[in-house]
Amino acid sequence: MPERPRRCAMSAQEWWCSLRRRVVEARSRRRARAELRAMDDLQLRDLGLGRSDIPSVLAGRFDEPVAPRVRIH
Repeated sequence: MPERPRRCAMSAQEWWCSLRRRVVEARSRRRARAELRAMDDLQLRDLGLGRSDIPSVLAGRFDEPVAPRVRIH
């Protein structure tokens, strides 16, 4: 029978610290989302963003797009 992975037991203090950190991070993400959504399209464009980029930015998965190549005929 395969051995079950062990779960680390957290002390009460570690649990509260972890909970507090997650709450602070959630508030920060919520504030950032509200600030980005409050911007108009021109302000977002100045940052190199579009409205559809907001979820990616908040999730930390946004990379600045590569400048388009110019075709010379």
